[in-house]
Amino acid sequence: MPSYRSPKSLESFLEIAPDNVDFAILSQEKLEKNIEKTVEFNDEEIFKESWIFNRHTKRNFGFAYAYKQNYDVLITLDDDCFPLSDNYFQDHIDRISRSSDDFFNMLQSFSNIPKEIYEQGARGHPKQIEKKYPVVINQGLWHNDLDLWASTISNTLQSSNGKIPSPLSTESSVLGDYVIPKNQLTTLCGMNVAFLREVTPAFAWSYQEPDGDEVARYDDIWSGLIVKIILDKLDKRMSAGSPVILHDKGERDISIDLKYEKNGDAINNFLWNNLPDLVLEEKTYASCYLEVAKWLEKPGEDPDKRFLKKISKSMYEWIDFLGC
Repeated sequence: MPSYRSPKSLESFLEIAPDNVDFAILSQEKLEKNIEKTVEFNDEEIFKESWIFNRHTKRNFGFAYAYKQNYDVLITLDDDCFPLSDNYFQDHIDRISRSSDDFFNMLQSFSNIPKEIYEQGARGHPKQIEKKYPVVINQGLWHNDLDLWASTISNTLQSSNGKIPSPLSTESSVLGDYVIPKNQLTTLCGMNVAFLREVTPAFAWSYQEPDGDEVARYDDIWSGLIVKIILDKLDKRMSAGSPVILHDKGERDISIDLKYEKNGDAINNFLWNNLPDLVLEEKTYASCYLEVAKWLEKPGEDPDKRFLKKISKSMYEWIDFLGC
């Protein structure tokens, strides 16, 4: 949990955390008090470890810490998130302790279908499924402040402070859980994600440089695209849906987000349109990740995509940092 606001979010999750859950806080400034079951790293000590850690990618330091401590599951949160259920942690665990097929069940399009009916599927859905794939990443979703483009928030919703206005913020709800099938890319938001330790070498938030090339806002998005094609190669899956958190985003200068998103737009379009065509040959998370890093070097020679070279270099550094 990267943090620079009050500890209220941390305290809300501590209240419902089982005994086998520990917290790593990556703080801009030190917490006012020591909190049991919590280890704290502040920006000064994080940033000196490697150039790949900055204010947009410092949660990777937390990922590395958890990986080296051999935690079974990593969950990443922001400090403006609050649980809506006491079962928050178990809900994440349940979803990365299952397997799924890649078939679309038409009943998924309906609400209020009982579990025992849904599992049988609509007429014609296979009753015997031969191949299922383990779910290793779960994207929990959110109520209140949705994760939208800055241009959508500013231009379409006419919000100048980054907040999602009513009724969209108050009336939108999550309808169900979905497993993302093979060869399907999707966005990913880092404020409510759980993943198995094994995924960590391929799941660093993509390097961003708000104070240099002024590219930001794509750290979790691009990491999600990269890890998804690696999951496809390794016959693993990602799900989205529960557990849902309350996202109470603080007010912010939306013009800054607009600038960052514009500067990364060409790279974002390139990755969405070209990553699916990359045929991976390697067979582990780390080696596939380095294969993607190498692939990024050539398009990084284009002037409008030169930032890809820094991302590629940071990916090599990440694997070295983990000791993979």
